[in-house]
Amino acid sequence: MKPRHAELMIALDEERNLGRAASRLHMSQPAASKALSQLEEQVGYVLFERTSQGSRPTAAGAVMVLHARHTLGSAARVAAELQAAQERGTTLLRLGTLPSAAVTVAPQLIAALCQRMPALEVTLVEGVLDNLLDRLSVEELDIVLGRLGGRPLPAECEAMRLHDEPICIVSAPGHPLAGRRGLHLRELQGRSWVLPLPGTMLRERLERAFEQAGLPVPQARMHTNSLLATLAHIDHSDWLAAMPTAIAEFYRDRGALDILPLRIEGNFGAIGAIYRQQGTRMPAVQAALDWLAQPGEPDVDVHST
Repeated sequence: MKPRHAELMIALDEERNLGRAASRLHMSQPAASKALSQLEEQVGYVLFERTSQGSRPTAAGAVMVLHARHTLGSAARVAAELQAAQERGTTLLRLGTLPSAAVTVAPQLIAALCQRMPALEVTLVEGVLDNLLDRLSVEELDIVLGRLGGRPLPAECEAMRLHDEPICIVSAPGHPLAGRRGLHLRELQGRSWVLPLPGTMLRERLERAFEQAGLPVPQARMHTNSLLATLAHIDHSDWLAAMPTAIAEFYRDRGALDILPLRIEGNFGAIGAIYRQQGTRMPAVQAALDWLAQPGEPDVDVHST
């Protein structure tokens, strides 16, 4: 697929309107229509159909959009590698991470790799898992540090299981419950909570812990997936929140919160490194996987789709 055809497929998929897609690519609408017709003639299928909601990809079109993203992602990777090597004498590694891994595994990994590879240049992208895996699948990222089991892995990807991520309940520093011995979940009844949005893994695991203890689930005064918003609200109130223990320990050690002395059954899930099989040909990617697989990382296990 030619790069211009790939750009048109992606623009039309995102804009759902041929005129807007053409404008985005600085093309005339007739030129965009002609290019789409040429591509449909080449592959032998209608790629987009008009509906009351705009242009939508057909089944064949969805396949072509995916290939278009691969085409442009691979080309962008090559261009970035060439620029880094020619202009800065460096090699690239692009990591995606969930917030919990951003304060634990990621900084340790980056520090170790940069010590071993002085010419390494790392791009770290923090985000939600679905978006990170989508970017991994089209070669915009090399490795994703995230929770395993949340959704099927992209095609041709493998996962290295690193460790389980327990969850805990946190409060503002100096909260009366933080220093109480023998604390039980029932003593949290009636408290105000900042909770993740309904349907998220963290919310489900917290509610399950209360249900298993025979207690009503916490009622949120505020729903948010924002870590900063959660920290800000517990800092200015006596509210409670739940978060992965790795994040909580990071902020506790810096005086930003206290962890309540409670054991929560269950965990946030297994944290692992997800990568494309072909990506292991790149020295930086293989070096990262070698470091992650060393004996210091507990419970390492590798599986593929």
